[in-house]
Amino acid sequence: MTRQRGAARPAAPRLSAHGQRGMVTVELAVGMMTTTLLAATLAAVVLLGVVQSSCGRTSSEMARQLARGDAVAATKAENAAPVGAQTTVVRQSDGVGVRVDVPVRILGIGGITLTAQNWAAWEPGVGDAAER
Repeated sequence: MTRQRGAARPAAPRLSAHGQRGMVTVELAVGMMTTTLLAATLAAVVLLGVVQSSCGRTSSEMARQLARGDAVAATKAENAAPVGAQTTVVRQSDGVGVRVDVPVRILGIGGITLTAQNWAAWEPGVGDAAER
């Protein structure tokens, strides 16, 4: 049998629908894992920002209150620090410095220590200048 010009060619074999369906499932699974990891990473970054802000607020408030000579308010500010915070107070001749360190665990992988440090000059009649 001879083929005539312009005659239709036989159709190519079609792929089964089962093979394509499995491919979509894999792509969806990879996409969901990527989205989950991205969301967890963004949540960890936000957590670090919130804890760092809290450390800065605590160190600033403590330094200010200690420079004023108000130990009760400084203790209240220290109690508002993030859980696990370590505070260090350094009294100098011209003022008081406060450092707040907080260890933070990130996504169960490891930890990082966030630090905030502030200094305030002694108010008149308070601190080492008043003792002279």
